[in-house]
Amino acid sequence: MNIQGKNKDLELYNKEGVKVYKYYTYSYNAGDESTFDEKGNILTFKNSNGHWDEYTFDEKGNILTYKDSYGTWDESTFDEKGNRLTFKHSDGSWYECTYDEKGNRLTFKNSYGVKRGFDIPKYTMEDLIEKLGNFKLIK
Repeated sequence: MNIQGKNKDLELYNKEGVKVYKYYTYSYNAGDESTFDEKGNILTFKNSNGHWDEYTFDEKGNILTYKDSYGTWDESTFDEKGNRLTFKHSDGSWYECTYDEKGNRLTFKNSYGVKRGFDIPKYTMEDLIEKLGNFKLIK
């Protein structure tokens, strides 16, 4: 595919129709080129200035790797249901997640020290107002 000198946005969706990635091309000149696999996933992009991007995908269309001519790269792993388990970036940042059998996220931790469990207790509006204070419930 040849993108003739115009900006082009490409949104990638998983099989459930959920947007998983938005790709912005920034083509200023004619001659920018992109290649796609048989499923429509973008594999390469190269602009007329020499910048390039490369992608790999799993069978479900999830992006496994990304790298570009600036040295940036990303790597991800997914479970059989398509939930992202790990993400690593070239700047050293990363995160990991776990999920229950229904696909609900159970845990999240990242390179910045953030750890979360997702078994948060359910509160009523009255509970929240009491905890936050200075609020009045209007019925």
